[in-house]
Amino acid sequence: MRYLAKTRKELGFPTPFNVLGPLTNPVQPGRAVIGVNSTKLGPVMAEALQILGRRNYAVVCGDENLDEISIAGSTQVWHIDDVGQIEHYTIHPNDFGVPTHPLAAAAGSSLDANQATLIRLLSNNITEHDVAIRDFVLVNTGFLLYISGKATSMKEGADMARETLESGKVKQLLESFAQSTQQLKTALN
Repeated sequence: MRYLAKTRKELGFPTPFNVLGPLTNPVQPGRAVIGVNSTKLGPVMAEALQILGRRNYAVVCGDENLDEISIAGSTQVWHIDDVGQIEHYTIHPNDFGVPTHPLAAAAGSSLDANQATLIRLLSNNITEHDVAIRDFVLVNTGFLLYISGKATSMKEGADMARETLESGKVKQLLESFAQSTQQLKTALN
């Protein structure tokens, strides 16, 4: 699949590999959240994961055909529980304790602008413009924490994500990861 990534990106539209990738990934975590870009694909993906024996997985599609949890409104969820039953439900940013925002408010920009935004988020020094992006991170991370069993509710997951982000722990982990990869690169050369 990785050899096809460049071509898929250049095409500029979804291909069957967008669906096959999560189904054929050799890494099979015990719990996962998978996004699809169409509500028509949601139940199909959930059923395929169910047949493959995946449990505690959730397939999500924002109502704007977004392959993530939306901050603009509702998101459809097909949740495969621990016994393999699929439950379909709808979630909303309010379930995470955050307000809705237009998707355009969380849109990326240039590499330099995105880097500056990330630094502000990780340094807990956000501007008014960054709030929608932060809330996008909170709902998606919060849902993952909920599905993973680390949080008992979506709101608790978002609160955990906010606390971890605001405490500087995420920045420390990212810096440690960057340092480790640079050391590994040096060791391999």
